[in-house]
Amino acid sequence: MKELQENCKRNEIIREDVSLAEVLRLLIKYTISRLNVQGILFLLAFLSFGAGDGISAAYMIDKRGAIVEANPFIRYMYESNGSNGVIEIKLWLVLIILYFVWNISKDRKNYWMINGFLFALFVCGLIATGANLMAAEGLDYPAPSSIIATYLFLVILLSLLGDAMDRLHL
Repeated sequence: MKELQENCKRNEIIREDVSLAEVLRLLIKYTISRLNVQGILFLLAFLSFGAGDGISAAYMIDKRGAIVEANPFIRYMYESNGSNGVIEIKLWLVLIILYFVWNISKDRKNYWMINGFLFALFVCGLIATGANLMAAEGLDYPAPSSIIATYLFLVILLSLLGDAMDRLHL
């Protein structure tokens, strides 16, 4: 029993010695060591297509009204849940897309094809974010149909190029 009490005291001392900053430093160091090109593209796609587009869309709708949003589903989310609803639905939708892409990417035979798709998602997230910010400020912005067409063109082109690269590496 005495030995158990000493072990408990040692564990408490160890817990006190580890600071939150050390834990965060180790977590960041581990995360960086695990990132590769595809991991970075997943993160960039989430940040631009999910967070950037969601926050800028909510900002645009707050400034200009729900009518400027081209997507009727996003307009409905704004009208029923406000800005937080827009951000949440955009984040959830991109997380669902990235989850399916991640499941497909487990097969290493499609590494560059997945990278092409993720890069297209990232670029179009930047374009959509920029268009939302331009619309919020009352500037001329690209038409939603041209952004969608650019996205589809990039997805097809970059996925096909990635697939060709994957076939060369087999």
